[in-house]
Amino acid sequence: MIRLSIIVPAYNEEARIRPTLEEYATYFTRIYGDVYEIIVVMNGCTDDTRGVVESVQAHVPQLRLLEFPQPTGKGGAIMEGFAAAKGELFAFVDADNMVRAPQTERLVGALDDSDIVIGDRFGGRDLGAGGQPLYRQLIGKALRAWVRAFLRLPYSDTQCGAKAFRADGWRSIAPQVRERGWAFDLDVLVNARRRGLSVAEVPVEWKHVAEGSKVRAAQAGPEFLLATFRIRLRRR
Repeated sequence: MIRLSIIVPAYNEEARIRPTLEEYATYFTRIYGDVYEIIVVMNGCTDDTRGVVESVQAHVPQLRLLEFPQPTGKGGAIMEGFAAAKGELFAFVDADNMVRAPQTERLVGALDDSDIVIGDRFGGRDLGAGGQPLYRQLIGKALRAWVRAFLRLPYSDTQCGAKAFRADGWRSIAPQVRERGWAFDLDVLVNARRRGLSVAEVPVEWKHVAEGSKVRAAQAGPEFLLATFRIRLRRR
């Protein structure tokens, strides 16, 4: 029986994913032994992410690899990982190790009292030397204000790249979640509220990793806004 499944979506992450996998494997093996798994979902990778993951896999039997030749989007990769997961509890984390393993375990622990637990970077501590660039902070504040007003989601940080789920809670909303890109998290939370699932926020320490980031604000911002309209239309 697998207790916990950790999903790591990966798009061209050969330069960043090894430390993440090694830290998570070391930390969660110490806690869960062989009753957990890490699933890396390769999402249209064109670099050597596979080679890096397989080199870690050689000494981490709990590590699994799924590969999709065509890009599925971050949300799509997470959904594929959840569909393949065997655990009673699920979590997903970014490949850049923005949220470290002990912080993710705090989210998983909070599932004792909630169906979904989301990391809250703004209630936690930024371990980075300079944090996010000012323009990204301003865009982030504007988008958070829009999400609160337009989708009526009362959470501080819908877009944190670390969240945990009870497996049965996820499966109850999975058929309604349609967004496969960066708005996946919003779609999840809107449907969780519609379904009456309990959602908790836990402050997490984090570190912004700019190098290798796949988020391009000029493109992601408009796509994100458009997705909020799609989500609201489906909610109606």
